[in-house]
Amino acid sequence: MFKILTNSGKQKVRQPLIHFGKLLLTIPIFLLFYECSSSTPTEEIYRLTFSDSTNFKVMNHLGHSRPEDIVILDTTQGWNYTIFWNKPVGGESPEQLEIDTTTEQHESYDPDYLFRDSLMINAIDSIERKALRRRTLNVGPKRLNLQGLHYKTIPYAKDVKGFYIITTEPAFSSDGRYAFIVWEIYFNDGVKYIYGWGEVFGYTTLVYQKQADDSWKKFKQIDHLIL
Repeated sequence: MFKILTNSGKQKVRQPLIHFGKLLLTIPIFLLFYECSSSTPTEEIYRLTFSDSTNFKVMNHLGHSRPEDIVILDTTQGWNYTIFWNKPVGGESPEQLEIDTTTEQHESYDPDYLFRDSLMINAIDSIERKALRRRTLNVGPKRLNLQGLHYKTIPYAKDVKGFYIITTEPAFSSDGRYAFIVWEIYFNDGVKYIYGWGEVFGYTTLVYQKQADDSWKKFKQIDHLIL
């Protein structure tokens, strides 16, 4: 409250325009809302992906159980762009063209290929599938720093006991309506192989669809267990 001296010499009490106690409570709430609303689509896909335990159900096989905390290597991996379109579209390097011509790939039996059912086929046409391949052709590794409820990035896998994952960076359709992310699951048994610590246990592909309120909803999940 503020005290004001009037012409009659009496004091008049005036309430402040802003209640500072309420202001202090309001500021953190506003900042929290601003932080959430200002996250980029890439950051939001990472958050949705690694905070949802159902995305890692493939770990509950072969006598194993999904760990409470998901650990992710702090460097992303490049895309297997053939999951979108498995023929050249232009922009391929000589090495990529050589792989395309010497490796027999066909959607009818390629387990990585995304467009094997009517849900995906009807959602994304062939023009956009080619665009997604072209967009992911030369996506290289990037540093990653994630920290959330029950997930975090780590610099190396040597000391991990059990599961860890290596993820791609999210890819987005041209209209921004669909997001894609893929990760490989490793089980570290303490042995270093050519490709890293432990053996490849499986991998998961996720597709998200943007909703009318700009939130993201899981649209498709494909799990592969390596036997």
